[in-house]
Amino acid sequence: MDWLLIICSLAHLLLCPFTKVEESFNLQAIHDILYHQTDIQKYDHLEFPGVVPRTFLGPIVVSVIAAPFAALSHAMEFPKDVSLYLVRSALGILVLWPLIKLRKRIEETLGSGTSNWFILITVSQFHFLFYLSRPLPNTMPLPLVLLAYYYWLGQQHGKFIACSAAAILIFRGELAILLGLILFGELLTRRLSVAKTVIIAVPSGFICLSLTVLVDSFFWRRLLWPEGEVLWYNVVLNKSGDWGTSPFLWYFYSAIPRAMGTSLALLPVGMFFERRIWPLVLPPMLFVLAYSFLPHKELRFIIYIVPLLDIGAAAACNRLWENRTKSKWRTLLALVAIGHLVANLVLTSFLLMVSRANYPGGEALSLLHKMESPDSNMTIHIDVLAAQTGISRFGQLNNNWRQVLSIASLKKSQELRMFTHLIVEAKSKHAYNLRPYSETHDIIAHVDGFSHIRSSYNHVPPIRIKMKPCLFILKNKYPPEEPDFSFTMRKHPGEVVEASVNPAVEMGFGNHSVDEELSPESSSETPNFVENMED
Repeated sequence: MDWLLIICSLAHLLLCPFTKVEESFNLQAIHDILYHQTDIQKYDHLEFPGVVPRTFLGPIVVSVIAAPFAALSHAMEFPKDVSLYLVRSALGILVLWPLIKLRKRIEETLGSGTSNWFILITVSQFHFLFYLSRPLPNTMPLPLVLLAYYYWLGQQHGKFIACSAAAILIFRGELAILLGLILFGELLTRRLSVAKTVIIAVPSGFICLSLTVLVDSFFWRRLLWPEGEVLWYNVVLNKSGDWGTSPFLWYFYSAIPRAMGTSLALLPVGMFFERRIWPLVLPPMLFVLAYSFLPHKELRFIIYIVPLLDIGAAAACNRLWENRTKSKWRTLLALVAIGHLVANLVLTSFLLMVSRANYPGGEALSLLHKMESPDSNMTIHIDVLAAQTGISRFGQLNNNWRQVLSIASLKKSQELRMFTHLIVEAKSKHAYNLRPYSETHDIIAHVDGFSHIRSSYNHVPPIRIKMKPCLFILKNKYPPEEPDFSFTMRKHPGEVVEASVNPAVEMGFGNHSVDEELSPESSSETPNFVENMED
């Protein structure tokens, strides 16, 4: 049944190919490794470093896998955005491989029935497969975390500790809580000795720490341990709350229910019928409880726990299905197990429709490429919302098209005439913020984005997804003057610089903040419901 995982993951990728600002650092780093290679001076992160640095080790591994296919695509003269699909596919393969290995380990320990239900539950849910191929900072360590689960269930403690050390020290320091709890359980039950732990953990930690410091110091042009700086910023300085806060129990009443769907209701059943589930479920729940003390919360921060919780739901479904012939009541319960998969699929289909409408920036740039000749010389102004919702260097298809990200507002006609096209946010063509552009540019198209959900009893299902204009494409009325980008531009939130003649900021979408989001003062207005849909 492994093919189901591959097909459904590919469907998520094809239906929602564009990426958001949270994925920007890793995506831009992969692009630069593929296209600029050793020319570090052209790398995006040097111009857009963000608040905290991130490791290059994940992008390097993804780039190595995608490089042969990207080279073949270039040789066959496919558009550059094909490489975006290839890169995301490479990341998806990296996550699917240990996930399939974990499924086989479940089959060995809990039986083929639980293993099959684990696959069915995983493909029926939305968030895990949606994130699986996305270059989020939380997705990069996911292969290592899944491998750690695999080795843990197989009692291969040495490999478990090595994978855990790499995931924690290179990618996400908070995984020390989750994987540390698992390690503590092994020590408590005497399946692993303290002496063996120290013998394996110390050299593993030293190797991983040395590797990330060596590689990332080279790319960042200074001595650093990226994840150490992130931990200092988030934990010691406790500044993660600057990017929004949520109630203490938000993970339990919002994030976990959305991640698991209706499968959450079966988790207690699995824990009741199968006592071997308890050691799998307790560490992730304690991890979420401990992680809840940080004020800034997003579902992607705890995405690692979903496979372990799904094993519990799978054990429940397997028990209900095996007992389906013993009585009519148990037959009904077996149908409930199947019905919950249908409910999950309905919810996933709905969320996919919402997500597909949630990347207007990527859609706007794609539309502009269809409207204008690739041979024309163009300079395109891209505003914050467009950069947040799908535009990346992979969308820079034509070398003679210059795409400029400017967080500053363009008010003066002299500034506006520098751009042949503008991609700007507005709620309608009569919006107040479009008026300054009317003297120099005409509206030639607009892109709709997700607005809200409305009940409709005339439709099946009785809900409708409402769209609204959110990005407008404008074209210069007059031949553009010789570009002179001497006006003031904000390269980073809170930072104002003077751009010299010619080198405007090209497509800089680096790691803009502590957790890959633009800071509050520069973020565009996005419906909270949309944030909750995709985090």
